[in-house]
Amino acid sequence: MVSTKLNSLTGDENGYTILLSHRPELFDAYVSCGVDLVLSGHAHGGQFRLPLIGGLVAPNQGLFPKYDAGLYTDGGTNMVVSRGLGNSIIPIRFNNRPEIVLVELSSRNS
Repeated sequence: MVSTKLNSLTGDENGYTILLSHRPELFDAYVSCGVDLVLSGHAHGGQFRLPLIGGLVAPNQGLFPKYDAGLYTDGGTNMVVSRGLGNSIIPIRFNNRPEIVLVELSSRNS
């Protein structure tokens, strides 16, 4: 269902599609629809982060979430997942500093 809605919005091959999404776990759908850039959050960086492993748990992704923080790229789609400022159900972060992400866009001619 997500793909059907997105496909209707991403039909112009000459344009650049930016999607604000609260659901990083749907990255495969964003890739299949040809979204160029996804800005996401919701995973809270995995709430608790383990060195060399990453996030421990995230909403809608469960244990050891695949998309907890950072940049993910597949083909022409890039997704930036922010750890954000808040918490999930548990009001504690461990080894997981809050963050605000700054994304600077420029034309390919720059």
